[in-house]
Amino acid sequence: MLKPFNNEFQEIAFVYVHKGLKKDSNSNIYSAAGIIIGSNGKRKQYFSSLTGKTLDKAPDCKQVRTELKSFFKNQDFIFAFTAHDSLDELQAFCGVKRVIDLGFIAEFFLCHLKSYSPKSLWEYLFKAKRSKISFSDLEMVDLSIELISYICGTILGDKHTAYAPALRYFLKKSNTLFSRALIHISQDYQKYFGGLFAPYTVSDTENWRKYLVKSVKKTSNNNTRKDFARISSSKLDNIFKALSESGNGFKLRKEQVVYAKHIAAALNDNAVLTIEAGTGTGKTQGYLIPVMEFLRCNPKASVVISTYTKSLQEHIFQTELAQTCEAIPLYRDIKTALLKGKSSYICAEKLDYVYDNTFSDTHLLAWLFCLNIVFNFRNADVDSIQEKIKFYLDKDFFLSRILHEVSAGTGCTPRHTRCPAQVVTSEAGSADLVITNHHKLALLDRDTVLSGLFSNYIIDEANHFETAVRNAFGNEVSSRDVKDTLDYLEKSASRILRYAHDNHEKAMKRAIKELNFLRAFMGEFRNMLLKINPGARYGVTNPLSYDNPGFKKWNFKSYIDSMQEPLAAIKKSFNLIKDQDICRMLKIQTRTVKRIETALEQLADYAESLKIIEENIIHENNITAYQIFNKNWTIMAQWVQVGELIHQEIYTKKNCVVYTAATLCHRGRFDSFQYITGMNIPFPNNGDTAQTKEFRFVNIPSPFSKDAMEIIVPDTAVSGKYDNKVLWTASVVNALPGLIKANKGRTLVLFSSYQDLNLIAQQVKDAIAATNYPLLIQQPGQSTINLCDEFRTLKESVLFGVDTFWYGVDFKGDTLTQVIITRIPYPPPSDPVQVARKKVMSPRDYWDRYHYDTEIKIKQGIGRLIRCDTDRGKVVILDSRYRF
Repeated sequence: MLKPFNNEFQEIAFVYVHKGLKKDSNSNIYSAAGIIIGSNGKRKQYFSSLTGKTLDKAPDCKQVRTELKSFFKNQDFIFAFTAHDSLDELQAFCGVKRVIDLGFIAEFFLCHLKSYSPKSLWEYLFKAKRSKISFSDLEMVDLSIELISYICGTILGDKHTAYAPALRYFLKKSNTLFSRALIHISQDYQKYFGGLFAPYTVSDTENWRKYLVKSVKKTSNNNTRKDFARISSSKLDNIFKALSESGNGFKLRKEQVVYAKHIAAALNDNAVLTIEAGTGTGKTQGYLIPVMEFLRCNPKASVVISTYTKSLQEHIFQTELAQTCEAIPLYRDIKTALLKGKSSYICAEKLDYVYDNTFSDTHLLAWLFCLNIVFNFRNADVDSIQEKIKFYLDKDFFLSRILHEVSAGTGCTPRHTRCPAQVVTSEAGSADLVITNHHKLALLDRDTVLSGLFSNYIIDEANHFETAVRNAFGNEVSSRDVKDTLDYLEKSASRILRYAHDNHEKAMKRAIKELNFLRAFMGEFRNMLLKINPGARYGVTNPLSYDNPGFKKWNFKSYIDSMQEPLAAIKKSFNLIKDQDICRMLKIQTRTVKRIETALEQLADYAESLKIIEENIIHENNITAYQIFNKNWTIMAQWVQVGELIHQEIYTKKNCVVYTAATLCHRGRFDSFQYITGMNIPFPNNGDTAQTKEFRFVNIPSPFSKDAMEIIVPDTAVSGKYDNKVLWTASVVNALPGLIKANKGRTLVLFSSYQDLNLIAQQVKDAIAATNYPLLIQQPGQSTINLCDEFRTLKESVLFGVDTFWYGVDFKGDTLTQVIITRIPYPPPSDPVQVARKKVMSPRDYWDRYHYDTEIKIKQGIGRLIRCDTDRGKVVILDSRYRF
């Protein structure tokens, strides 16, 4: 697929082969369908007339294979949806040499989609909801054809997509079967698919920059409290009543109205409100409506709403906010913006710098994929990259290296007016309401463009805010990233050496020498970390403390200090790129100069971060930790407690702050959350009343009936303590199959760690398979969005999940009627955060916090079950400690 293809195109062929169990007809391939479309538009069809329900009457698998080979005998390649580890099997079954993976095509061109399941693709392509979840073989082939028609007629058609000529130019240049086939179909689109107009109407161009959006000059908001109009309680009553009578699906919920009135009062009174609202309160609309009313009444005001993850952020902006504005036309004139962190975007300037005319095949396609993300920046980002893109374009880590280098997280300044990060930042600067995430909110006033523009914060999913603040103000260095930067600088120096003489030659040789020294330093630093803690396991986060005997013995500080001299020498050696005449003489292109400058800045940033980490190790309110891998390492430093930071950066500078979530209380009290977020810290007694705040606390129970959910701890449950692991494991392994069978699947099983998940899954998967309920297992690094879609699609399925499945997932209806919590999620005592807290907190405060974290997480896990007022089910806890 990603190798050259030189034959002429006569027809295009599509196939879908359904795979079943190996016992079926002595083969795991038991039904197939295919269609061949000629350049005259005529279609030939093959269908094996076989389904799982008629398996006993099916033709022999060998017969199907023979028929398929005959059907595709004149085809050089076929389009197919298939797993990338099944390509060889599919090629052999169909008798063709080449397969173009349609899953890769979808991920490459539709990089903004959150899911690439057949149902999701069908709904996107046909702009309609599909009630039927399963697809027949012929339906899958029809979906395949529709996908190619859309890609070649719309995405690559300049009548629909302005930047299509640039995509086509670089696709051609990549010289692969994948690109040649798509360009050919786009050029001859009418021959294959008909239509009145050809999608390919203008010449291709390498000038992709002309299609970029340009940032606009921001207009600042006036955030003074003077003369701000108050939101009346009766006005909110009228709004919610009118919405419930509008017929747009809004329901009048008294808990939601009460909730909204508390939000409005906090905005009116310049207060800090902490409000827990149980599942079903409708808190998103509950805060959006008073916020929008506040902004409507006060055109000079501004509000930022933040949530924990980007997917939740996008849901608020694209769904909840859109519904509010649709239902209340008066809110449509309020300027809104979606703002992610800069590291979510690709810097267009850097992407230009890294482009090389020698790029071809997968390297050029990797670069082009990044360009497509730039074009789709409002809906796609670097974190949305899916498995097939990584499989095909990152085998040599080329895509990873490019993404790291072109990230807008560093070095993308307001001068880059055509970079996505600067476009969204300028839009946010001119907006009345901004939807962002906690990490970005924490750093908002450190953004040179946005600093000081927003004085009212609504912090949703507030139980995660501390973690986000800690990460935002932390430092981290990865040796893999450093090595990539060193490799590029060494290659650049080697190229310059081809034309360099005398002092320039000496400078580049000196640079290469020092670069090699730093590369060796990466390995020596890893060895030093191993010596500090010889028992450290690979991939596990280990605390690094100044009182560790190895810290001084192996002279950690000297390792960091030893970087400074070679760094200075490297920077000095590359000073020649500042002289344009020298660059012309040495044939150094402008984009290469920019790229070298960026690499030198990154190298300096790594060294500075390491220096900060080294200096902070001795500070008590600091977590320093590291991870060791086979060839690399990562080291990081973060604050232990961020309450003082939140107090200084938010309470003393903002007008209104609202913390909200479904789980904030511990034993019915907000004491722990107050401590975590710095509300216990007194304001300075300097007479400035503007800096003081009233702290308010409200708890609104869930409106759902308590009878909708039953919590069960079976008599057979044993303690999940780690010193009781053998008995606990046996108990869980024995209980799970019966619980799943009795509930007819429809079960989410939550684990406290991947270690627990893998241990249990290995022992129960055969027993669960015997129940005929599909088992889905979360894998590290894989998309949870696709897994959630699969769980919803496969009725009566079972999902094993860790971490993110304890919160933020929604399975309404009969998809989920049972949640099983295998172990109480006590934080691991060896976790660096726990180790650091023990040093800075009193024993009582430490254990209060320890149990608070546990209770919040288990409440989140239990909260996955009942997501709407018709949901019913049970929560089964397989850890006897829950009883106490």
